Amino acid sequence: MVACYQGFMDIVFLLAGCPHLDVNWQDKEGNTALMIASQAGHITITNYLLNYFSGIDIERRNVHGFTALMKAGMQGKTDCVRALMLAGADMNATDPGRGFTPQQWAQFTGRFETFCLMRKLLARPCPVQFSDRYKPEWPKLKELVAKANEPKNCLEKLCETIRSTLTINFPRDPEEDGPLDHMVRMTTAISSPFVATGCRTICPSSPPCVGKRRFTVQEILRKQKSPTMKASAKEYTKQQKLFQNSHLVMVPKKKERRASLPPMTSPSKHGTAASSRRGSLMPLSMMKWSSVQPGIVVPKVRIFKAPTPTYEPERIRRKSSAKRSSNFLELPQWRYKELKEERKKAEEEEKRKAEEAERERAAKLAAKRKS
Repeated sequence: MVACYQGFMDIVFLLAGCPHLDVNWQDKEGNTALMIASQAGHITITNYLLNYFSGIDIERRNVHGFTALMKAGMQGKTDCVRALMLAGADMNATDPGRGFTPQQWAQFTGRFETFCLMRKLLARPCPVQFSDRYKPEWPKLKELVAKANEPKNCLEKLCETIRSTLTINFPRDPEEDGPLDHMVRMTTAISSPFVATGCRTICPSSPPCVGKRRFTVQEILRKQKSPTMKASAKEYTKQQKLFQNSHLVMVPKKKERRASLPPMTSPSKHGTAASSRRGSLMPLSMMKWSSVQPGIVVPKVRIFKAPTPTYEPERIRRKSSAKRSSNFLELPQWRYKELKEERKKAEEEEKRKAEEAERERAAKLAAKRKS
């Protein structure tokens, strides 16, 4: 909850791999992590909670009877409202106090941009370009081309010229199903080269839709898992037991092989087979990509036999800061610090001389008294 409130994305990604985490846990006011993230407007965390935390309850209510969609609509967080609506949040849910729906709460609190977004999504609830059956051809193109190629007489040409000259074009919203709308759909479709090279869809036959419950990635993969994949997983676990105490060394190849699509799990940082835990299924948009050469390097793995239990690695003693070699760089000494150290040394020298003079004077007095 604290990570969702503060916007700590890395913490949320790490907690996705924790099996003992209850994502629907509520605080004293009844708010869940999804409510906190959507109310704060952290769209990346909201999408990650909806897509990668299995068993998340979108319709969980707090003590006031508000859902996550209501709280996001009250605060005017349009991106979070869109994500919750496409994840299947109930638009007809009402609170026990005023009995308002999320759309009515957005209108009541003056969030007119969010209210208009809800109306647009309800008018067109399903983004058809996210389906594998989408065709990028513009249906109105043939009709407009045929209309433009029709023969016109002189009177019609004159009227069209006068109308185009005297017409004042005011700024307005894009035309419904117009060329701009079609361009946006075509460039954001899963078959578009802009999207196909950057991500991989696991359910292209079932695009998100308003009012339809959307499953998480783990649930979809669990349903799509075939018996052959289960058998390969068993073979992998057997091989993993054989090399449980082995040491892995990552050796990159001279010629880098680039994969068009990255795997769902990333290799371990330290390269040990014992630490091969399941990744948090971080979305591909969160991974670090190379803008020049996209993809990942496929490394070569060498396996060595583990050392004996009595083996102790050689300890390399670090050189003390007092005995520094001339090969190492030293911190720069500022002028004011040098003057300060010189002044301190001069004061210590004067103090030492004064103590020696005092001792000599005391010795002379003692010698006179004895004589």
